[in-house]
Amino acid sequence: MKFVSIASGLMAACLALATQAHAQESFKIGNLSPLSGPAAAFGIGINRGIELAAEDVGTFQVAGKSYKLEVVPYDTSLDPGKTVAALNRAVLNDNVKYGFILGAAVHGAVLPIIRQNGFFDIFMGAAGKEVTNAENPTVFRFMASSDQLYYTFTPEIYKKLNIKRVAFMGPNNDLGRSDVKVLKEIATRLKGQGVEFVGEELVELNAKDFQASLLRLLAKNPDVIDTNASPTGTVGLIAKQARELGYKGYFISSTAVLEAKALVNVAGKGADNIVAYRIWSAAPTKLYDQIAERHQAKYKEATLGTVWEAYAATRWVVEAVQKAGTFDTKKVAEQLANSTFQFHPYGPASWGGDKTYGARRQIQTPLPASIIKDGVWTPLDVRMGTLE
Repeated sequence: MKFVSIASGLMAACLALATQAHAQESFKIGNLSPLSGPAAAFGIGINRGIELAAEDVGTFQVAGKSYKLEVVPYDTSLDPGKTVAALNRAVLNDNVKYGFILGAAVHGAVLPIIRQNGFFDIFMGAAGKEVTNAENPTVFRFMASSDQLYYTFTPEIYKKLNIKRVAFMGPNNDLGRSDVKVLKEIATRLKGQGVEFVGEELVELNAKDFQASLLRLLAKNPDVIDTNASPTGTVGLIAKQARELGYKGYFISSTAVLEAKALVNVAGKGADNIVAYRIWSAAPTKLYDQIAERHQAKYKEATLGTVWEAYAATRWVVEAVQKAGTFDTKKVAEQLANSTFQFHPYGPASWGGDKTYGARRQIQTPLPASIIKDGVWTPLDVRMGTLE
């Protein structure tokens, strides 16, 4: 009888474990980003950041059920049509209710679908005011907006480097056009300090030859060429070709987030005086270093900003889901918007934008700026301010 009792107990335990394993479900996070083409490194970085976060999260509980994170990748190639198709597939076919979408060029196309389906989205790299506002309660922006970069950051960089004459070269898309508009507004605000916007060139995203556009810009004698919306490789090509044409001034970029050597490999000595946001000359936290080490060990490549940011966003969303006790996207959005987060690799993070956008959906992190000198990133001692 004793053996029967023990056997019965073991069988019950095994059945319980089997039932528990069977009951474990996936919490799917879609990655709707370029996984091929010139901006693929950013989308691949998002994928990897989610994967590293999934390793740390492991199994988690929501309303008495066990869940594990699952990243579902969709290659959009930064194409609005492909992104719309990917989002429809995610929502209608794959039961994906949460996701990261990368690309300023695509947000206008996908926002109606997001609103219609209550899709929970972390926009990575969409800078316009139409992204985070009261009409989009389930949309968050996890990178600096144009308003943050330009209004709280750029004037300090101009002052630091004695920049007066400003030009822009970037993609002919929504973000490029938005950046031109904001740069002109900043120049008007800083007119009393001698700042002037002297010209813009909007180019195709996949372009390789910029000489004609550069000749037009350089004729206006700029102190800086803002390449803010351009992929990292494009920034390197613009710098290389501008130097070949005799340009001695600065470049500013929010996307040049690779190791300096990646830009030097393209631009050579022409990479000097590229100024970039989100470049840390020294690690801001231990977690920053730990993620970089794990990324290098697992993927054998340098860590991009999107890896750290996707890692933090994933951990923060999971925390919000657990605290909300539900996967209802609107309830989770409210929970997230009113929370702070201590495990961002850049340091403590929160949300802002209430006054600027009418919704508390804009990430606030203490981003620095750095400049390439002699082929390496060097701190500029400038930090981005908060956005109310």
